[in-house]
Amino acid sequence: MRAVKGLSPLVATLVLIAFTVIGGLLVYEYFQRTSESLMASGEDLVVLAHTSYFDNSRLIVQLQMTNGYRVNITITGYSYITSTSTATLSASSIFGSTRISLTPGSKYSDTLLVPHNTKAVIITFKVRDTILYKTVPLG
Repeated sequence: MRAVKGLSPLVATLVLIAFTVIGGLLVYEYFQRTSESLMASGEDLVVLAHTSYFDNSRLIVQLQMTNGYRVNITITGYSYITSTSTATLSASSIFGSTRISLTPGSKYSDTLLVPHNTKAVIITFKVRDTILYKTVPLG
């Protein structure tokens, strides 16, 4: 009877180590992707809006914004929707600044002057090279 030859102990050890390293990398990548998506799901731009009448035809909208993202965001503009129009109209800050950069957790206040029949203000901002919109309904 002939003896069956197998792998040498050195080659078998190297193969086991290679499989272990590859398996560890696959598990690491899976959990890395899963944890990133879970962490990103809780991110948001938190906005509080207060309105008051400026005159019979316009409202003052005071916006208090907090960056709830884990990265810097840039506020790039404002627009609004009225009860008589389905189009989105551009709004300007009373302070004149248009591009505001916010670090994670920081706050920023801005004031807009809009028509009295404004139903919502839309904040346009950029996060991780993506343009996003936050709609804030008014009273």
